[in-house]
Order: sequence, then C-alpha cells, then structure tokens
Amino acid sequence: MKGVGVNQLLELLVAYGPALLFTLAVLETSFVTGLFVPSGVATSLATVLALQGRVELVPMIVAATAGGAVGDSIGFWVGRRAGETALLGDGPWARRIAPGRAALEKLYGKHPVYSVTVARLISFVRTMMPMAAGMSGLPYRTYLLYELVGLVGWTAMYVAIGVLARESWEVVTQIVGVGGTAVFAVVGVSIWIVMKRSDEAASDAPAGDADA
Repeated sequence: MKGVGVNQLLELLVAYGPALLFTLAVLETSFVTGLFVPSGVATSLATVLALQGRVELVPMIVAATAGGAVGDSIGFWVGRRAGETALLGDGPWARRIAPGRAALEKLYGKHPVYSVTVARLISFVRTMMPMAAGMSGLPYRTYLLYELVGLVGWTAMYVAIGVLARESWEVVTQIVGVGGTAVFAVVGVSIWIVMKRSDEAASDAPAGDADA
C-alpha cells in the first residue's frame, strides 16, 4: 500500500467504499501488515470524503470499526496458535520462547489497559499487539473487552483527524504521528515504573513476613 498515493486511495474509497475500508482494517492487525496497510489514514480520508458529500460517513465508521475488530481477533488467535505450537516442542526454539512468553504473561496479565487498550491507539504498536496478546496466554474475553475500548478510541481518533484536517489532513496526520511516538514513550516508561514497583513490593513482602 505504500505505492498507493493519496489521490489513488481517495478514488478507491469512493469506488469501493466501506468494503475497502473494512478490508484495510482487517489486514492491518491480523497478520502484522500495518506498515503497509494505512487503515487509520484511510479512515481519516473517508471522513474527509463524507464531509464533502462523496460517501456516507456512518457506513465507513462501521466498516473501519468492524474490520478492526475482526483483524484484532484474527491476530490474537494467530498469536495464540503460534505461541502454543512453539512451546510444545523441546528444542532450542521452545527454550528461547519460554522466557519471552513469561514476560508477555506478566505484561498483559497485570497491565491490559496499557498493553491492549493504549497499544491499540499507537501506530505500529497496534499491528503487533494482537499477536503478542495471543502469545501471552491472556484470556480472549479479557482481551476483547480491553481491545474494543481501544478500537473505539482508534476509530474516533482518526475520524476526528479527518474532521479537523479536511484539506490539510497530511499535516494533522504527521502531528498525530509525532504525538503518537511521544505517547508510546510515556506509556512505556509508565509501564516500566509500575512493573518495577510491583516487583519491589512482591520481593519485600516475604522479607517483611519473615521478620515478623
């Protein structure tokens, strides 16, 4: 999709409408194709087209949200199957995967708001999140709850970009991209601090009990 220009994408959205937007949203997070499938940008462009009266806004919003939900679910189950298959073996690959699986279990089990909901809002991170969540062993129902919150926020964010942008959507998208990077950094540091404090509290508890 990197080879598709803005004008071409606009024409495709007018021609194929919700079906195209749904497909882009599915592909973005189902098989880690987010770097090549600009479903967020497409959602903003669809909003601009709707404001110009060239497409209907509601079907586009429904398509983007539904496609994101399907893609996120596919990505989750791909990750779950891949993780289970890797861990079933006794070879070196399984031994290398085990520590990473433990780290994912800790991150997604203790901090689903950051690892799922917030991650769904951040470019590139959201393409990896569903598969990582599946590998982590997080229950699907728990994942779905936090993922849907992030998905609604994602849709609202890119629709808002389209509303604010109109003719200057490229500038706004670039600003959001920079802000997204900053948010990712802040969230990453926050997660590290929370997990570090949790580890310190857990390690201090047995010592306290022993002293008593």
